[in-house]
Amino acid sequence: DRAFRVRIAGDAPLQGVLGGALTIPCHVHYLRPPPGRRAVLGSPRVKWTFLSGGREAEVLVARGLRVKVSEAYRFRVALPAYPATLTDVSLTLSELRPNDSGIYRCEVQHGIDDSSDAVEVKVKGVVFLYREGSARYAFSFARAQEACARIGARIATPEQLYAAYLGGYEQCDAGWLYPIQTPREACYGDMDGFPGVRNYGVVDPDDLYDVYCYAEDLNGELFLGAPPDKLTLEEARAYCRERGAQIATTGQLYAAWDGGLDRCSPGWLADGSVRYPIVTPSQRCGGGLPGVKTLFLFPNQTGFPDKYSRFNVYCFR
Repeated sequence: DRAFRVRIAGDAPLQGVLGGALTIPCHVHYLRPPPGRRAVLGSPRVKWTFLSGGREAEVLVARGLRVKVSEAYRFRVALPAYPATLTDVSLTLSELRPNDSGIYRCEVQHGIDDSSDAVEVKVKGVVFLYREGSARYAFSFARAQEACARIGARIATPEQLYAAYLGGYEQCDAGWLYPIQTPREACYGDMDGFPGVRNYGVVDPDDLYDVYCYAEDLNGELFLGAPPDKLTLEEARAYCRERGAQIATTGQLYAAWDGGLDRCSPGWLADGSVRYPIVTPSQRCGGGLPGVKTLFLFPNQTGFPDKYSRFNVYCFR
């Protein structure tokens, strides 16, 4: 008979937020009387692993006070209760990144017995660059905050932007800060050719930049309206109203994309932009990278389509 079993509590998926922290609760339940003093002196071996995209990576291994943390998780993971409490081997993961989403396995070995359990973790929240259709660098700090709120989002914090950058986000546009993975000309900022999040330091709040917004919870249903003849912007608004919904905001579309929405179909949004969410990229649908794709009029990525152009629409209710 097995001496103990390992269980992760909570409903899957466990959810954390970008840049925040999450504790995955894992406990050892003894099926026979707890081990005596001699057995306790030989502390159980605890191993946490991460599985994503068919690959398995070690997070940490601990036995008593000896803990080995993998380089990718250094300074970001801890066992807050172990070894003071040998039956609580919960893992705390901080500075959450988008690529922390996946399956986490908690495995305990004690003597000849072992047991494990696993749970899915979803890191929610997405950072994205936003600009109005007319021009780049059009927002003062106050107008930037208003712009994010107007599209159903809020201005991103430095911690959220940095977490997005560490997860692979890259954008060569100043929005009070901007993240660069691959240094290149005209994207040096204050980093002089090194990757990182650029910082112009303290600037006048009336200076003009783009803005990085943050969207997290959808709190409703976002759906695509695709009538045969497509729709002008005003027709798109009416189409959504007739179905007990409203035309979706840009923030809502980003939140839906972050939740897995994949549609190779450009559609109107409330700000007059036309966008579509791609989770599984292809050359036919937005190029080789996932993300929310935007149809701009001009090569410098400004200008929204004419309001009399005809597209599908994204609605929200």
